[in-house]
Amino acid sequence: MRYNLHTHTYRCHHATGTDREYVEAAIQAGIRVLGFADHCPQFFPTDYYSNFRMRPEEAEEYVESLRALQKEYQKDIRILIGFETEYYPALFEDFMRFIEPLKLDYLIMGQHFIRNEYEVQDYYASRATREQAEEYVRQTLEGLSSGVFTYFAHPDILRHEDSTFYRNLMRDFCQQIKAMDIPLEYNILGYRNKKWYPNPAFWQVVAEVGNKVVLGYDAHQPEALAQEQVYDACLGYLNALGIKPVPFDEITLRKPKRPRRG
Repeated sequence: MRYNLHTHTYRCHHATGTDREYVEAAIQAGIRVLGFADHCPQFFPTDYYSNFRMRPEEAEEYVESLRALQKEYQKDIRILIGFETEYYPALFEDFMRFIEPLKLDYLIMGQHFIRNEYEVQDYYASRATREQAEEYVRQTLEGLSSGVFTYFAHPDILRHEDSTFYRNLMRDFCQQIKAMDIPLEYNILGYRNKKWYPNPAFWQVVAEVGNKVVLGYDAHQPEALAQEQVYDACLGYLNALGIKPVPFDEITLRKPKRPRRG
């Protein structure tokens, strides 16, 4: 059964197509479970605001639109509602408080920055120093250990020119994520667009460690869900490494709930 838990919408300001168009494209492609995980709002304490995520005032309409489609298409496809989010230590509690009333089905982590983004605005994990790479790993593991993330999107977005340092860092990274039973995503968008990820060195480590793996379209246009040749190429690559992506029923949907204190 084909599924996808990484679908964006126009609300993130860099995707196109209506919610309905994504649903109908998924049905046409034979996808049985479609999860929307658009880039979540964040609550920065400065005037800074990133331009690749929805704004807080768009979140309620996002959920309402998808809930209506859940009912309309319930005989044809299972629709899940979530967010893709970074883990920002200083902002995380406010974020969790904001999404609690939305009653989401899941969250996926898509960590692009270290610290809290507004502090290091020009940092992307694609160009990390050794210190930044180690900080990225520490921060990501801290976020994943919160227990609210269903899986880790494009986990190989981090890269470093020292191959020995990178492999050793990623081996420890993958071992700790495996202990949390959190799947890693092989990102179809990255493969299709020939980005620096998926990184073969990373996936060789994954094969050695034995992490759970999912395929994620990271769809930013409805037609991306219909590209079966790209999907099959990604699946074939993983199979050649001895990696078999887990079926949907082996994924634990961790419904995001704010930890209670006291």
